[in-house]
Amino acid sequence: MIQPPSHDDPDTRRPRWLAWAIGVLAVCIALGMVNLAWLMLTGALGPTVEKDTAAPADTASAPASVTTTALPLPATASSCLRCHGVERPYVGPAFVRIAERYRDRTDAHPYLAGKIVNGSVGEWGRVIMPRQVGVADATARDLAAWIMQLAPSAASGAPDDTQSKP
Repeated sequence: MIQPPSHDDPDTRRPRWLAWAIGVLAVCIALGMVNLAWLMLTGALGPTVEKDTAAPADTASAPASVTTTALPLPATASSCLRCHGVERPYVGPAFVRIAERYRDRTDAHPYLAGKIVNGSVGEWGRVIMPRQVGVADATARDLAAWIMQLAPSAASGAPDDTQSKP
């Protein structure tokens, strides 16, 4: 009588190179994640703020973007640049959009400083801004002043989105 094959007996063996390939792939993924974490912790990953060097010669035809900055980027903004870009949104909104939204508020500087320290929920859609417990009040005021100086003037025709929230 012929016995049916059991599921414990392997009919075909997997090639040995497949196990090695999976192992090498796992090591590459782990090293890539470690490298990404290191770049994020050191602040080397993220947008650059040096837009002044590439400014066009004819500023009249330039779009409403950041061409000159009056205040230097605060040294503590490196953690801000992990989620926010200067002109491009990443996890959170871009600094230029924040400045545009709050440029007409009389209490914009203390309001933004409070949002930096205390965080916010629902201001920019479903994105949550966590509390920044390591940022002092004076540093938060410096960051708010730096963000607000990015706002284009109201006469430049930039859209005002204080009425609509995304």
